[in-house]
This record gives sequence, C-alpha cells and structure tokens, in this order.
Amino acid sequence: MLRQLRSKSSSGIGTLKASLRLARLRHTAQVVGIVAVMSGSSHGFSSQTVIAISSAFLASIAIFFLDDARDFESDRIIHLDRPIPEGLITARQAYLIGVALMLGGTLLASALFPYQFAIFLALMAAATAVVFLRLPSALRALLTASIIWALFPFSAFPDLKTVLFGLIVAFPHVGGSITKDFLHSAGDKIQGLKPPPEWMNYVAAFAFIISGLVIWLPVLLGLVTWLYIPPILLTKIACITLAVNVLKRNYERVYTYGRIGMLFALTAVLIEQV
Repeated sequence: MLRQLRSKSSSGIGTLKASLRLARLRHTAQVVGIVAVMSGSSHGFSSQTVIAISSAFLASIAIFFLDDARDFESDRIIHLDRPIPEGLITARQAYLIGVALMLGGTLLASALFPYQFAIFLALMAAATAVVFLRLPSALRALLTASIIWALFPFSAFPDLKTVLFGLIVAFPHVGGSITKDFLHSAGDKIQGLKPPPEWMNYVAAFAFIISGLVIWLPVLLGLVTWLYIPPILLTKIACITLAVNVLKRNYERVYTYGRIGMLFALTAVLIEQV
C-alpha cells in the first residue's frame, strides 16, 4: 500500500515537472513580460492589466502544450529530451491541458475591452493555424511574427510608438521561424511537411538585416530618449551576427544570438515604457 502511494506521488511529481517543461517558462515569460510592461504603462496596476497578463499567460502555455502534442512524433527524432518522447506525459494529456488552458485564457480575455478581446481571438486563431496547419515556411514565419506583434496593441493603446515597438520585437521572429524550420526539417518530413527551399535561407538573413534597420525608426521619429540607444546598439550587433550565421548555415547559433538580441530589444522597450 505504501509502495503504491509512493508510486502515485512520484508519478504526480513527474507529471508536474513535465508540465512545467512543456510550458516553456522562458518563452512564456517573454510573452507575459511584454504584456505586463505595455499594459502597465497604459492602464497602470489595475484589473485590466491583471486580466490581460493572466489571459496571455494561460494562452501562451496552452499553445506550447498543443504544439508539443502535435509534434511529438518528430520530437522522437530531434528532441528526445522533451517530456512526451520521454514518456513523462502523453500527447492526449497535453492536448487536454492545452485546450483547457486556452478556454480559460479566452474566458478571461472576454472581460477586457472589446478591441482587446478581438485581438486575443485573432491571436488564438493565428497560433492554432501555426500549430496545426501544414503551412509553407514563409507563411508560418509571418504568422509567428504577427502573433508577437499583436501582443503590443493587445496590451496597450495602439499608437505609433506601440506599433513600432511591436515591429522591433516581431521582425526577428520571421528569421527565427524560418531557421527553426531548417533545423526541424528531418522531423517535419515524418509529418508530411516539406522542408523550406534553400532560397528561404536568404529570406531569413534578410529578415534579420531588416530587423537591424527597423529598430532605428523610433529614434528617427523622435519617439524615444537617449537611454534607448545603448541596448538597441547591442540589438543591432546581434541582428548582423544572426544574418551572418544564417548565411553560413550555422543554424544552432541563431538560438544563442537570437536570445541576446531579443533580451536587449526588450530592455530598450522596457526603458522607454517605464
């Protein structure tokens, strides 16, 4: 009896740890951080801000659960260390949790302003399409970037500064999404997905170069202070490095430099919003 209790307890702890890993807390923190900063600067510390953060938190985790459940067959080849291939949680459980979290996030978002709820529904539709539809690499990259961009008008009043900050954070995700498709091409073939054509390599590099130019628009339009410049200079360097590595097909390094670039881009946005 005691052994059975211990076994159930161990199984429960294992499922909890697996769920935390599926939640991709680092990526979820990025989403929640954007919403918290932008909503807080527009609406202050209010119920509006709390609801926006909570709905984004649940929706972000839901998408990661659904994505891993959808991709578990390819993950058996390229991501054996993920919870579903390891057998810590089943694809069915991940689907059920993902749907429940998405419904919870949608219910919360319905209490926001009508325009925010409409953006939230569009976000969920785009994210679901990226996860479940067999989209060409370029279209999937654009949808992924649009999801990140839409977090900004969802969180704050959609003025010019908000729109530009959204572009600054979203544009690198075009190149990042295409790079991810190259890295996952072996696993995607199992699911019947075509790998991106070779010329998409240049599109990814071009997206990073464009990102390095877009970051200067708030400066040219006089929308930011000088405090914006130091972190955005480091973002510029990261964008150039990303483009070079993509052209050299050093796709693994894109994750490292992408994190660095995104960190400083978000820092620049945070400085201007606080």
